[in-house]
Amino acid sequence: MRSLIAPNFFIAGMPKCGTTALAAYLQKHPDVMISEPKEPHYFSAYYDELDYEDYIRSCYKRYKGEKIVGEATPLYLRFPWALERMAAHCPDAKFIALFRNPVDRAYSQWWMFYSRAMEPLSFADAINACFLQDPKSEENQTLWQQYVRHIKAGKTIPVRPYLSNGYYAKYLREFLKFFRRDQILIIQTEEFHKNIRKTMDDVYHFLNISAYHDESIRRRNEAYGTAARKVFAILKRTGITRFSQSVPEASRDRIKRVLAKAGSRQPLMDSAMRLRLSKYYEPCNLDLENLLGRSFRWT
Repeated sequence: MRSLIAPNFFIAGMPKCGTTALAAYLQKHPDVMISEPKEPHYFSAYYDELDYEDYIRSCYKRYKGEKIVGEATPLYLRFPWALERMAAHCPDAKFIALFRNPVDRAYSQWWMFYSRAMEPLSFADAINACFLQDPKSEENQTLWQQYVRHIKAGKTIPVRPYLSNGYYAKYLREFLKFFRRDQILIIQTEEFHKNIRKTMDDVYHFLNISAYHDESIRRRNEAYGTAARKVFAILKRTGITRFSQSVPEASRDRIKRVLAKAGSRQPLMDSAMRLRLSKYYEPCNLDLENLLGRSFRWT
């Protein structure tokens, strides 16, 4: 790399809302470079351990002069300490946040951890644990650094973010303390899935790059089947906690597709629980609509 570059773009929120798919589409654009790995968690978890220049050299070593350079770490939006660091290094960067029905988002994130044997509790018990969780733990930087490391290693998560990751308006207000409103594009996940081409055109316009569509890109990030949990439990007992750390990248998508078909599909959420969470999130969703002047039509 001839000179040090500064990231000018971040997919910064939220988990299980389509960030992986969006990054995959953008990565195909000749004017875009997504970091390797796509979720470095540098500004949230590794900032005190790795020099900024080393982070750039490590994650963007394949930079070839692309106009848009950045990463897709979906938890950045919720951490004030990460936003403050990003504002210091990349004050003019553009951000994209994807927001999904928070009830579906919470269930999807629980299933991701449960199917990977990283969450021991059922969804109902995990949600009850969220309500009993110390609110201060949700703001503890050290605990979240541990959370990121546990995810990377495939270990049991130390904090449950199933409910709090759906407080979208709260995190947007924090974002606006460090950046301008025109620096962030908000995408509703359901609209993204309904009309990918239109959404990507909006993204290209926001990033000020030409439209580019590659119809060969397959849907990403499929949920694992019910039998996958047993597979991961066996891997844990043998000392392999995360296959992505030991399997060549070229083989990972193939393995994920196999695990997605292992057993039956992700079970449906209990209707009583869905109603309970829908009522719980009503004030949060209304707050978001008032903040953005836009309806999200979540029920």
